[in-house]
Order: sequence, then C-alpha cells, then structure tokens
Amino acid sequence: MGISARARWLLLALAGAVLGGCGIARTATDFGGIDKVSGRSAGPAIRVRWVQELAPSFGGLYVPVERAAPALDPEHGRIYVGTTQRVLWALRTDGKPAYHYLAEAGIEAEPTLDAARDELYVGTTRGVIHALHAHDGTLRWKVETGASFSKPGVLSADALYVVTDDDTVLALARTDGSVLWRYKRERRAGLQVAGHAGLLFANNRIITGFTDGSVAALSAGDGRVLWQIDTTLDFADPAQTEKGFVDVDTTPVQIGNVVYFASFLGGLYGVDASHGTVQSRNPELNAITGLAADDDALIVASAKLGVLCLDAPGLELRWKRTGLRGSAGSLRVLSHAVYVTETRGAFLAFALADGHEVGRLQTE
Repeated sequence: MGISARARWLLLALAGAVLGGCGIARTATDFGGIDKVSGRSAGPAIRVRWVQELAPSFGGLYVPVERAAPALDPEHGRIYVGTTQRVLWALRTDGKPAYHYLAEAGIEAEPTLDAARDELYVGTTRGVIHALHAHDGTLRWKVETGASFSKPGVLSADALYVVTDDDTVLALARTDGSVLWRYKRERRAGLQVAGHAGLLFANNRIITGFTDGSVAALSAGDGRVLWQIDTTLDFADPAQTEKGFVDVDTTPVQIGNVVYFASFLGGLYGVDASHGTVQSRNPELNAITGLAADDDALIVASAKLGVLCLDAPGLELRWKRTGLRGSAGSLRVLSHAVYVTETRGAFLAFALADGHEVGRLQTE
C-alpha cells in the first residue's frame, strides 16, 4: 500500500511521539530485535528515513519523554519540533538542523505554523508564546499567558487561538500578541486525567473540552459562548462529579455537521455543530484517549477497549483492534490507513478498510 510524499511528511508529526530521544545528532539507531518480534520497521505503510534524538539519554529508571509532535512544512522542506530541553529545532528533509531557537522553558505542544506567511508560534510549559519568523527563527514577539501549553493553536486570518492547561481559551492578535478575548472555566475539585483537549476550529467556532467535564463552542470573533454541554449531568452516579476523572480531554473532531468528543467516564458524544444538540451518546465507549476522523469513519482510541473504527454517521462498528501493549495514544488517518502510537513504544498502522496491520515500528 503506497502513500504519497506529502503523506509521508505528515506521518512524521505522529511518529514524533515515538521517536523522541537525546542532543540533536543524526543516528543509525536500530530499533529492531528489542522485543524479538519485529525488525526496525515492518509493513509497507511505515519506512524509517532518518532518526533524530531530541533529549539527553539518562541511565537507571528515568526515561525522558518528548511530547511535542512536529509541525511540518513540506513545500519549504522543514520540520519544526520543540523539546523538554527548551529548544525548538528546525530540521531539513534529511534530518539535519537548519537552526534552533532557545526558549525559557520546555516545549510540549506542537508548534503552530503558517508557512505561507512565514509565521511560527511556540508555546512553553511556563505559559509563554513565542512568535517567530519561520524561515530563520528570529523573534517577532512573545507574550506571557500565565499557564502551560500542551496543545497546538489554530489560526484565522488575524488571530491565533490557544487553550492552556488551566482551562483558558485565548485569542491573540497575530500582529503583536495582544489579547483579543479570553474565556476561562473554573476547575472542579477532584482528580483529573493528565492532558487537555485541543481546539477544533470550524464554521467560525472554537470548540474544545475542559477538565470540569464540559464542552463549549465559542465565537471566534469575540469569545461568546454559542453553546455548551455539561457531560457530568449524564453520570449515573452524581457523586462521581466530586470524585474526579470527569475530564473531556479529547480534541473534538467533525464529520459533516456532527462534532464528536469524549468524556473519560461519560463516553462518546456526537452533537450538532451549529446548536450543540446531542445527536448520539454511547456511555459504553469510555476511557477514550484520542479521536480521529475520515470522511465516513470515526476512529476511537480507548485505554480499555483498544482502537475502534466506527462508520459515520450511524457509528456501527467497522473493526476493532485489541491487545496493544499499554494503551493507544495519538491517532491520525492518512492514505487509507490509521496510524497509532502505543504507550509502550510502538508506532502502528492499520488499514482503514478492515483494521489489519499494514505497518509497525518498534522503539521501546
């Protein structure tokens, strides 16, 4: 099963979650043979072109984790990726550095790129957004927001929209970083699932989930709440709200006029994008950690259930993959395949049509 050159580029953004490792240097690291099951890579859907290690190697029980997926610019031959070592790297197509930019803190979110306008936006764990010229990494402006970032922003013609890990959505002017509007949710008491939902930008709406179990659609122009849903109202046990783990941490996806999102405990929702009216809910599909969408399929990653492909709009099960080591993480659909990261060190590709494995990379 062949994939286009552009698709191969896009796959690097997902593979970055598996390939993180130590200071920037090209390496011939062989990932094969560790589990005595597969080689460095297997299957037509995955081929390793090069590997760059991004964080220092440590001995003992400590294992460094790099969470920032790369932003990709195939037309200009660039990959932009941040690291926990406070460095943003711009890499060429052969994996060699074009330049690097030193931030004041670690970078755990994918950079936000507008290649046509030569703009790159990088958020840090200290809540600072750096706006750079993408071609050389020179600083245009930077602004402090007060909370860390773990998700990429989205862009309109004049604004950068971001969500912080403390449940604040901000619209910033692309020209100078000034705050155009701000929307803040107050957190509920109780334990929370790690991570935060990213932003869906569609039909002049910013849609995202929050750690209190709510989902809101905001006007991109002024931040007004157009609709909101409190998923905790659907819990069979109302006391669960005070216990915690009520988060909506999955970035919403849209198929047609239906927006899908998932509450960790409350299950999978499908709502009307315009009005927020609930079209469907499946409480049995819970512990969901990621969503992806194709024109006629919804892909669900669950810590309990594995990876499922559901036909849209009826959400009938097309296929299901279980037996993953650990749980599924990031998801992406490209060229008739579903690409999945696994928490215990594999990068997998399943055929979108029937779920059979068409590629694997073992990194451990």
